[in-house]
Amino acid sequence: MKFDNIIIGAGLAGLTAAIRLAEEGRKVGLLSAGRSAMHFNSGSFGLLGYDAGHNVIDNPVESMASLPASHPYSRLSALSGIAALATEANAVLRRAGVKVAGSYLKNHMRLSPLGIDCPAWLTLDGLLTDDVIASLPRKHVAIVSLAGFLDFYPRFIAAAFESRGFKCDILTVDTSDLRRLRSSETEMRSSNLSRILHGDALDRLAGAVNDAAKGCDAAALVLPAVVDFDGDNDSLRLRQMVDRPLFYAPTMGISVPGIAIHSRMMRHFLSLGGRVLNGHRVIGADFDGNRLAAVFTDRLDGDRLVAEQFVIATGSFFSKGLVAKPDAIVEPALGLDTSAPAGDRSGWFTADLLGDQPVMTAGITVDANLRAMRGGKAVDNLYVAGSVLPGTASVREASGAGVALLSAVQVANTIINHN
Repeated sequence: MKFDNIIIGAGLAGLTAAIRLAEEGRKVGLLSAGRSAMHFNSGSFGLLGYDAGHNVIDNPVESMASLPASHPYSRLSALSGIAALATEANAVLRRAGVKVAGSYLKNHMRLSPLGIDCPAWLTLDGLLTDDVIASLPRKHVAIVSLAGFLDFYPRFIAAAFESRGFKCDILTVDTSDLRRLRSSETEMRSSNLSRILHGDALDRLAGAVNDAAKGCDAAALVLPAVVDFDGDNDSLRLRQMVDRPLFYAPTMGISVPGIAIHSRMMRHFLSLGGRVLNGHRVIGADFDGNRLAAVFTDRLDGDRLVAEQFVIATGSFFSKGLVAKPDAIVEPALGLDTSAPAGDRSGWFTADLLGDQPVMTAGITVDANLRAMRGGKAVDNLYVAGSVLPGTASVREASGAGVALLSAVQVANTIINHN
């Protein structure tokens, strides 16, 4: 099979690059090895949330000036500028139907599933943020829990409000639909709830919420994010059916907002004529000098996937885009050069589990234009995007989504502008 461009990896970075290229009328193939890490995204995107001392950053772009030259943001700033890339990345999301609010000039705070304030760049409409909380007319909310739901802890969310001086009521609702699902408690997960809470079942949930809230004077209700966030669908309809302002809090585990973001972006890519090869893991490649000629997957019986340009966006250790061996960190699909912490394996980690782990800065070695290096030389037509780029501690910095979005836009624009 032949394409203009092949994207290896269908997470946030891979999908963003694929969309941007397909928008230019290119024939794009997207290789997806399995479930995307986006399914665990709570509905917010971080640009740069914390500095090296784990202090919350107010202005992420301003703070990027202090990052080392090896950081992806330093490379991106030199190539196109952070402001231009962030603006374009936001536009890509909106064209895909992902409705988000926020500014790259100032972080806002959003609530984690455990009620912890976390800095964010963009957040889906309807989810709890400090801006939403500050807009409420009275410091009184009701946290609505669903009977038997395993992935939501209302006491933690209530504690977050109480720390701001709010009065909090905790309500529990139940419906016949929830009772049926609860016959097997393992089914009481966010994604399973979202599959049943639509149509008449959503009407019954709205009625149960309204009944439960009759006895309290809360200015707003907070519900776990378990109804469909895919566009102006069930999440909006439920807000319209409930008698007072309703907002959603993220849940543990698989995230309904994260699934919705991935689904919207994937459908947009397909609507542009893109092709997705699901369940295809790249296991080898043909190189012609300093160019990548073709890749092979584990499901094509040796057939070649040929393209003029390639983007590798396979993610870091979580998605096996990188693999830690006893004495080295390797990129397993194409045998590309990697950048890793100096010294042996004992220097990759620190004793503080929640502290800075040097191994997390590992990635595929790239040149100034984000082209992958192989055998010490840049591969002319292979670009790197997302968390497989070296130099960022994305979890500690709360920068993973921003690096994914901005680097994907950059490499896509490089391909577009040079061909």
